[in-house]
Amino acid sequence: MDETTVNDNILIIGPPNSSKTTFLTQLYGRIQAKKGCIKLSKTPMNITGIKNAYNRLADGLETEATPASINAEVSIPVKWKENELELTFKDYGGEQVRDITALLEYDKTWETRAKENDRWILFIRPGQIYHHYDLSITGYADVDKSKVKEVSHNELSHQYNFIELIQALLHARGTGIKTSISVPKLIIVMTCWDELNTTNTPLEILLEKLPLFYNFITTLWKKDSFTVLGAAPQEFRLDNIAAKDKYLDELPESFGYIVLENGQIDKDLTRLIEISLSL
Repeated sequence: MDETTVNDNILIIGPPNSSKTTFLTQLYGRIQAKKGCIKLSKTPMNITGIKNAYNRLADGLETEATPASINAEVSIPVKWKENELELTFKDYGGEQVRDITALLEYDKTWETRAKENDRWILFIRPGQIYHHYDLSITGYADVDKSKVKEVSHNELSHQYNFIELIQALLHARGTGIKTSISVPKLIIVMTCWDELNTTNTPLEILLEKLPLFYNFITTLWKKDSFTVLGAAPQEFRLDNIAAKDKYLDELPESFGYIVLENGQIDKDLTRLIEISLSL
């Protein structure tokens, strides 16, 4: 793989319930409303799925998960720092990501995605990470069984799943691990940040939840080719009348934020794309 040039194609990698669909919807809303550092340059085509999801948010309803069988491409023409480019994203069911590690295989579609996208954004929902008998976290004797999620004997811990996932995508791309990786550029995003109620930085949350996975990434990637951020694309749950009314009154693009490396909140969701393009 030639690493002398880096394309601007971005692959957002999101398991089920990782807020990938909500982020893409809110990103489109920000760009369309010109509320961010990335602006819409012309009317995009073939974004029916995103428009439908945006309409749900505008009605105070949470987005629906993308069906597992969907493999669509979303292209949004934008202007960034006086440059015009196409933001191309893959819209797919999150179950596809889960199946890569569950079945230990990937199809031609994912091989192409891994090869053609030089910028990867991995969504991880830390609020749903469970350490079931994970000896990289604690000894077996120290496990509090009352706080451990019941899982199948064949189910790996979340951090081993993420390690397997990244290894599979690197293999699909044809990227070796004998030398430090500079391409693909990688952003690890701790999503649904509002669930955490924390003052920690995204890196501290990653170290707390997935220390082995973090060590795996730092071992493989060059230091300046990856970073760890946080995001709350929806900002809060839409499970009560007051929350729904906020979305109805102020529109979806008024909500959501990212968390920078230093823990500061930035209400401009498009900054996540800018940071990816700047790596």
